[in-house]
Amino acid sequence: MTRPIRSSALAPMTVWILAATLAPQASASGFQLREQSPSAQGTSFAGVSAGGSDIGSMFFNPAAMTLFQGNQAVIGFSYVMPKAKLENAAGTRAAALGGGPIAGPGSASNAAKSALLPNLYAMWSLNPDLKLGLSVNAPFGMATDYDAHFVGRYHALKSDLQVLDIAPTVAYRINPQWSIGAALVARKADAELTNAVDFGSVILANPLIPPSLKAGVTPGGADGSASLKGSKWSYGYRLGVVFQPSETLRLGLAHHSAMSMNLTGDATFSGVPAVLASSFKNGSATAELNLPSTTSLGLQVEASKTVTILGEMARTDWSKFQELRVKFSTGLPDSVTEEQWRDTWFYALGLTWKASDALTLRTGIAYDQGAVKDEFRTPRIPDGDRTWVSLGAGYAFSQKVSVDFAYTHIFVTDGPLALTAAAPNQLRGKLNGTYKNSIDILSAQAKVTF
Repeated sequence: MTRPIRSSALAPMTVWILAATLAPQASASGFQLREQSPSAQGTSFAGVSAGGSDIGSMFFNPAAMTLFQGNQAVIGFSYVMPKAKLENAAGTRAAALGGGPIAGPGSASNAAKSALLPNLYAMWSLNPDLKLGLSVNAPFGMATDYDAHFVGRYHALKSDLQVLDIAPTVAYRINPQWSIGAALVARKADAELTNAVDFGSVILANPLIPPSLKAGVTPGGADGSASLKGSKWSYGYRLGVVFQPSETLRLGLAHHSAMSMNLTGDATFSGVPAVLASSFKNGSATAELNLPSTTSLGLQVEASKTVTILGEMARTDWSKFQELRVKFSTGLPDSVTEEQWRDTWFYALGLTWKASDALTLRTGIAYDQGAVKDEFRTPRIPDGDRTWVSLGAGYAFSQKVSVDFAYTHIFVTDGPLALTAAAPNQLRGKLNGTYKNSIDILSAQAKVTF
């Protein structure tokens, strides 16, 4: 009877399950998606925590609803076009497995996938000071896909994460200077993840498999695949306050709670050699996904009757993402690896100009710090520091109907790929290369007051 392989050989093969739940290419740090308001995008989201220009700002600060009157609805879409170009990638097997090169294409013209992100907002004024709202957003997620023979296939092939938030919201104006707000967030995450498995190296690295069963086995000679599909609901909150000390100055402070989600789904393996069949069995698995908290501060200053200066800074608590842990129902031991992500800062400065009663023009720049340290960057999460440049315009057809448009180009610093063949990558191998990334975003929305 074939003896099961020991946990030290399994761990490098299972880390992919949780790592793949993290979107590798997004417009904000880590795998966050900031595109939740096309009107605010025109200023690179500067000042949105202090109120923005419409009820879409309730996503960032629920207290901002008190700044708007009547009943309103906003529906918007953002088409995010990321480019994740990998150049000069090369893979090498661990020294214990011969240290030879890993065959396969060493470049990817664009591993990232474009996505259409919807956002929907509605607000009801119970009276001039008390507002009820509802928002629907996709605050995290993106997708990447590599060629099946990609040199880094043991680290990643396909990653697809979709996150949906539904948030009933309430806001109350205490007095002309102070407003408060809160939202209950129901969040659903769906993930589909794949990567190749070097079963040849698994067999050779396992000291419990007798030499007779290793005869003729070579690294890379018995590739298979692993995949996971999982989903989970979780719940959190948003809190906010708006302070307006004068008619020309407004400040907003908001906090979005962290959420831990134990994704539950089916783990499947294909191409498993007979000698490993008793260990690599299909079954259910859970993977803990720690989504970070964010705290933001916004500023709006009316420099004149037509010009407003906006500022924003936000801190996202990515440092809570220190560990990846996967649990299997089939008896495989937990797989644990350290990620050591860092907290990130976002800074934005914007300007709006009311060119006429109907037309408003916007522009903004921003700096967004990447969450991934160079030594932990993977093909699934080629994160990097970002610089935003945005333009936008709003046009009011009447007091009840208006539209907004925005375009953003995000410059992303080149990101080295420098994974070693040390634990937990003994069976995946060393992987080097350089990512040259960028992102373009086109957004539009319509607002109706009723």
